[in-house]
Amino acid sequence: MEQLAAVVEHGTLQEAARQLRTSQPALSRMISNLENRLGVKLFERSSRPLIPTEIGLKLSQRGRAIKTIRERAYEDVQLGLKGLSGVLTIGAPPFLCERLVGDAISTFLRERPSILVKLRSDYFPQLERYVALNQVDALICPLRLLASPKKDLVVESLFEDEHVVVLRKDHALTKKSTIDANDLQSATWISHAEHSMLRSDMATALTSFGVENLHIAFQSESSGAIMEMLRSTDFLTVLPRYAILGDQAKDRLAELPVRFVTSAMTVGIVTPRNRLESPLLAAFTNHMRSYVQNDLHARYRLSHSEKHR
Repeated sequence: MEQLAAVVEHGTLQEAARQLRTSQPALSRMISNLENRLGVKLFERSSRPLIPTEIGLKLSQRGRAIKTIRERAYEDVQLGLKGLSGVLTIGAPPFLCERLVGDAISTFLRERPSILVKLRSDYFPQLERYVALNQVDALICPLRLLASPKKDLVVESLFEDEHVVVLRKDHALTKKSTIDANDLQSATWISHAEHSMLRSDMATALTSFGVENLHIAFQSESSGAIMEMLRSTDFLTVLPRYAILGDQAKDRLAELPVRFVTSAMTVGIVTPRNRLESPLLAAFTNHMRSYVQNDLHARYRLSHSEKHR
């Protein structure tokens, strides 16, 4: 059908054969065989250039459509092999979604406008269930949240982080060079959702610093609501440092000079081992490595310079 379309388009067997990189006798045999199979004539006889019959013209139009579909299918395959097409589902806890993963995905999509990325925000152990049920392609999460090492998972560290006390930039406590347990004990706090690991991290970190029985005025599952509450009140909370890196000026937030003994953590990417052959997932994993190495580290440097101004 594609060859027939070429003959009709170019008007001669000789030119069509040259364009198709075949021989004139081969095209002539193709036309004869097709006419015999269909029981119809495809070209008017003894016409130069070749003039298609009505059915010959209609079949040549189908041939052009087949060629277009085949070429587009080949392009789809090539885009897929390069990780430039397809659907990717990523899971992450709420603060990672809003403060880091969402930004990383936005830069990934700029290079791949033809793909679809679905971001699922949830808490552990639900996120881990998504992986077990093959409902996500990858998790971005603190690696210590994984229940146990699993042979069917590929776990890769991305960066080290720690928990910090976050508050409004013009809060009275930001004027103090040294913060003790009494300062934190007398403050009003924002708490995270009851089933959030960040809530237990906050309790563990503050207890290690000698702070207990917090006065909590606000609790939410929404990272956006917590960030807005921090900007507009004198309340404090504990967050991973990545949550405010490089955005302190924009968000009007700061961190107190408090170091928790238990605050170190590793954030990484977790993928089911059977997804390793996905070019799109491989491209995203490489992008996350690059994002952490360049964008996130740049935020750390910016945050460090802001502290020393």
